Amino acid sequence: MGVNGPRRMKAAVLVSERSIEYRDVDVPEPGENELLVRVHATGVCGSDLATYRGTHPYKRPPVILGHELCGVVERVGTTVAGFAPGDKVCSAAFSQCDACAPCHRGAVNLCRNRANLCHAGWEGSFAEYVVLRENMTYLLPPDVDDASGALAEPLSIGLHAVRLVENTPPASTVVLGSGTIGLTCLIAARKLGFGSIGCVDLGPAKGARARRLGADYYVDARAGNVVKALAAQAPEGSDVTFVASGHDTVLDEACAITRPGGQIVVVSYFDRPRKIELNRLVSHGLSMRFSALSTPRDFAEVIDWLSRGEIDPASLITHRLPLSAAHEISLMDHAPEDVGKIVLLPPSLSRSTSKPPAGLAPERRGTDEQLDR
Repeated sequence: MGVNGPRRMKAAVLVSERSIEYRDVDVPEPGENELLVRVHATGVCGSDLATYRGTHPYKRPPVILGHELCGVVERVGTTVAGFAPGDKVCSAAFSQCDACAPCHRGAVNLCRNRANLCHAGWEGSFAEYVVLRENMTYLLPPDVDDASGALAEPLSIGLHAVRLVENTPPASTVVLGSGTIGLTCLIAARKLGFGSIGCVDLGPAKGARARRLGADYYVDARAGNVVKALAAQAPEGSDVTFVASGHDTVLDEACAITRPGGQIVVVSYFDRPRKIELNRLVSHGLSMRFSALSTPRDFAEVIDWLSRGEIDPASLITHRLPLSAAHEISLMDHAPEDVGKIVLLPPSLSRSTSKPPAGLAPERRGTDEQLDR
């Protein structure tokens, strides 16, 4: 970092598939339109897990993962005008080009020339410091807690998907998939006044989180036929169905549970091609839209909700771990139903004494030296 700061930092480096090493690396140097940010908290995203498992379409080791983050600006480049050292910030996962047709119409999430964190030599936030570009960085109020600030990015993705729904607010909504993105759709839909909202996933732990975050009911897919169970809750079918899961039959399930003339919004990515029975889409007059990432408008609204205390995303988090335990993301391979959002804390902040949300199993915690096994 030069004469005013350390030159080396701790980072969790994905060195090969399913192998993360905690090591010393150089502190990155910001360019003229960039900011050096000291990371206070960083979430583990599904795309991080895909890269860890070797299934991401383009991200490959060796790489420092992480793009869901909250931190404080340490230094700014010479052309940065909107931020100063000491500012608390969060970030998008990408920097748009600001020159293409989608960018010009405000759809920066559809930029075809965007640069992505954790790709092409741009290291991510599983580290003490990360470099961000000015056009992807958002100011946070100082009183927004670090973990909530790190969740602004996935919350913005859920809000973007919910904003695609027409003729709002619908009376009946179903969210297929109760991982982080499905639950951020739930949070946004509840905040925007949607009516009855049901969630679907595997296991009671995910149901507990969904209910804490505002779901009216939860269907455990392990308990039987999902379509029949949802029909018992919404006999006329859902007005809107969000697809936030990538399992094999999810698209046909969405078509089966959505009422004639209803809407389906797909916000999940898929690890391979999926088949879908198109005749039901046609015969029932269903509309299907697809939601990608988020925009500055989405970030601004989410940050406003957080600053006003109008949403509390803490129940998304099940594990707060020190950065040195980043290898523990393998928890998702061994007990995926019990694991929600994992938040990693750098060395100076990893001895947090905050308590887990009431009603949930205690968060898995540890120190920089060793986690309890």
